[in-house]
This record gives sequence, C-alpha cells and structure tokens, in this order.
Amino acid sequence: MRWDLFAILMLLPWAATFGGSLLAARMGLGTARKQGAMLGFAAGVMVAASVWSLIIPAFEDGGTDFRGILVVTLGFALGCGGMLLLDKLIPHQHMDEEHSEGSPSHLSKPMLLVLAVALHNIPEGLALGVVIGAAMGDAGMSWTAAIVFGVGLALQNFPEGMAVVLPLRQSGSSQKRCAWWGFWASLAEPVSAVLGLLLTSALNALGGLVMPVLLSVAAGAMVFIVVEELIPESQAGDHGHGPTYGFLCGFWMMAVLGVMGG
Repeated sequence: MRWDLFAILMLLPWAATFGGSLLAARMGLGTARKQGAMLGFAAGVMVAASVWSLIIPAFEDGGTDFRGILVVTLGFALGCGGMLLLDKLIPHQHMDEEHSEGSPSHLSKPMLLVLAVALHNIPEGLALGVVIGAAMGDAGMSWTAAIVFGVGLALQNFPEGMAVVLPLRQSGSSQKRCAWWGFWASLAEPVSAVLGLLLTSALNALGGLVMPVLLSVAAGAMVFIVVEELIPESQAGDHGHGPTYGFLCGFWMMAVLGVMGG
C-alpha cells in the first residue's frame, strides 16, 4: 500500500477546492465571463475524466461482450439515477437563480450555495474513492493513472472553489465568512471519497463485475452533474464564448493526462 500516494490523492483535490475559495474570498476575483469560463473548464475536465479514468477502465475490466456492455450500461444509468435523486432531495441554489431547488427548506442562501457545490463534489469524491480502491486492488488501474485522475479533479476543483465563494464575496460578505463557507463546501469531496473507498473495499472481495459496476456508477454520476449543473451554470447570463473555450481546454488537458496515465 502506497500511503504517500494515498495521502496525496485524498488531500490534493480538497486542497484545490479550499484554495480556490480562499483566493476568491481574499481577492474577490472574477466577472460573469471569467466565472463561466472556469465552470466550463471544470465541466470539460469532468467529462474527460469520466471517459478515460472511469468508463474505459470499466470496459477493460468488465469486457466488451454483451454481458460487459450491459453491466457498464446499467452501472452508468444507476449513477445518473442516483444523482437525479440527490438533486431532487438535497436543497440547493445556484449562483444565477433566485429560487432554490430540491426539498423545501428555510436554509440561508450561503448554505444553499454551499450545498450546490457539495452536490457537485459528491460524485467526484465517490469516483476518487473508487479509483483509489481500484489502484489498491487488482482491477488493473495503476497508481499513476489514479494520480492523474486526482490531479484532474484538483484542476477543476480550484475554479469550483472560487465559484462558490465569488457570489458571496460580491454580495458583501466578509473574507472570513467567505473562507468559512468555502471550507465547509470543500469537505464534501474527501468525505465522499472515504465512503467510495470503503464501499469499494467492502464489495471488492466479491470479485466478478463489482469493479466495472462501481467505475461506471461513478462515471454516470459525474456526467449527470456536468449536464444538469455545470454546463447550464456556465452558460447562464452574458458569458460569451468563455464557457465553450473553457470546456474545450479542460477536456483536452484531461484527455492528454489520461493518455499519459494509461
């Protein structure tokens, strides 16, 4: 067990989220166009990471015959369905919206914004835990590929961390308060990663097609969040072509990292 790599994988994405929130809290950076480009970049990284680090390994481990395709497809659908359920249940609010989504609540707007970012980070954390579990086991994923996946998450977590704090900072909240909310938002991913790792470790003993299912579930959850949350948020308002350019840059950067990690 490479405990040094394990620690890096667990801490790096969290540090990137919290670092982005701290930067936004201290400097109040950003315009609508920059914010859209950052979210587009995050969406591109997540899509590429889902393909190269989750879906392709799922097919490599589960096979490309009818049974393998069926298992990976069902896992992907389960991941999408799980995030749809969470989207309906967890109260949250997006930056450019006046009304909250999910279950009715009396939570403050800062808390709803934090929950929106936490909703983004839950599938990322679960995917990270599954990837770490795959690297620890015999699923054919190397620690290099796992590190590449973690770096990709960190790259897209930094702008996400800025995105949750930026509207609070622009509304007049103090630096200390913004940093505090950013810290709470950043905790969702490592907590989810631990849960994903524990689930992987518990089910891995069953062998068979468990790992392809877990990888495809994580991929479905991430792709759902991109389509349901990140892309609409990046395109809302007068953002120009920034979200598109950001998506393309993020996608290709993660694609290259995925090839290098493979």
